[in-house]
Amino acid sequence: MSNENDKQQRGPSHIAYQVREAGEGQKSYFNRIGSVWPHKDGEGFNIQLDSVPVDGRITVRSVQDRLQEMKDKSEGRSEERAESARDDKRNSGREDRRSRDTGPRYER
Repeated sequence: MSNENDKQQRGPSHIAYQVREAGEGQKSYFNRIGSVWPHKDGEGFNIQLDSVPVDGRITVRSVQDRLQEMKDKSEGRSEERAESARDDKRNSGREDRRSRDTGPRYER
């Protein structure tokens, strides 16, 4: 059990971001600027910043939140890819290949 706690303590529990607001209807851009580690007693945090945003606004998100967001985003992409692959299979009949098979045949 202590090994699990040690492993969790090695990495940061939160990530610090500078959020660049996009236009209306567009997603904001999260630029990672640092990491956050909790104190051993659980009463505070150590923050290590690699840069400081000009506007002074820093957003801190848990690592698990961002991992889940990335997982959800990748699942959406994989579903789109699977649907595209299904469409490609449906459209890969011989009729589609005839147009490219009209060239001369070479034998060895």
